[in-house]
Amino acid sequence: MLAAYPHRRILVILLSCMLLLFWVEQTAINAYWRQTFHRPSLLETLTELSPWREGGELGGGLRQQSVALQQQVGMWDRRMVERLNACCLGQPPAAPRAASRPPSASAPAAVKAVDPRLALQEGLPVLLAGDSLMQGVALHLLPPLFRQHQVKALDVSKQSTGLTYPDFFNWPATIERQLAANPKVQLLVMFVGANDTWDMVGGSRYIRFASPDWEQRYRERIRSILQSAGKRKIPVLWLGLPNMGRDKLNDGAHYLNRLYREEVGAAGQRFVPTREVLGSRDDSFNKFMTLPEQGEVAVRTADGVHFTRQGQLLLARRVLAELRFE
Repeated sequence: MLAAYPHRRILVILLSCMLLLFWVEQTAINAYWRQTFHRPSLLETLTELSPWREGGELGGGLRQQSVALQQQVGMWDRRMVERLNACCLGQPPAAPRAASRPPSASAPAAVKAVDPRLALQEGLPVLLAGDSLMQGVALHLLPPLFRQHQVKALDVSKQSTGLTYPDFFNWPATIERQLAANPKVQLLVMFVGANDTWDMVGGSRYIRFASPDWEQRYRERIRSILQSAGKRKIPVLWLGLPNMGRDKLNDGAHYLNRLYREEVGAAGQRFVPTREVLGSRDDSFNKFMTLPEQGEVAVRTADGVHFTRQGQLLLARRVLAELRFE
């Protein structure tokens, strides 16, 4: 019967493929739905069925195998590049970071001034992580780091992510995995939070934004990221959220900045505010700012969250101002 109606055959194949995709990728679909619409998806009602749950377990296993394969390929790639540099280009692998020595007691008084910038080595990579806010800034960090200091910036930023929905994207696990796979990373730059002013999912219930339970869980995720860097003695620059165009989101951003500042400071790392960089002198949002040689320019986009190219440039320069290379 289907042979007599080829269009029906095609339709059956398409529907079957779609059903198979939903069955295997149900966990990712459910997490995406919660992250985007902040309520359970219709597929979650099927989790009571054992055959349906088996598809989710299969999909989870396939994702784990995919991550392991990517890590293995990345390791092979790094080894090949190092061997090529050593064999054909005469460039030995980069030496490990040397511990900084305190200044000599006999040094002149003028030399004893402490440079507050983070000291990095030329040629060793840095890791850039976060949501779409970081994606825009990373575009203007990669070229100067490489051109001026031969520093490769590993940009793993991903839009629509945050620390609120680890089922959708788990930043603490991603940072740990990236630092383990790239042991020469000498700096972590985090810029996240634009998608985090929402309730969390805790099992079968929602945890209200900024409640004590919510704050405890969120702080633990910040600490996990800082601990991954801290145990490897990697410095962290954590960029604070700018003022936002909508009042509710703006209030949430100020609340998150307090958590970032406290946790980053407690870990001995560096919190970098961004409001002043974009022309804000208080808690209010401003789309434009005045620059000495350009006059009034737009630094924020119409959505009240993201940055124009000029805003991205200003933030990238703010990050570079925190660094010095030896």
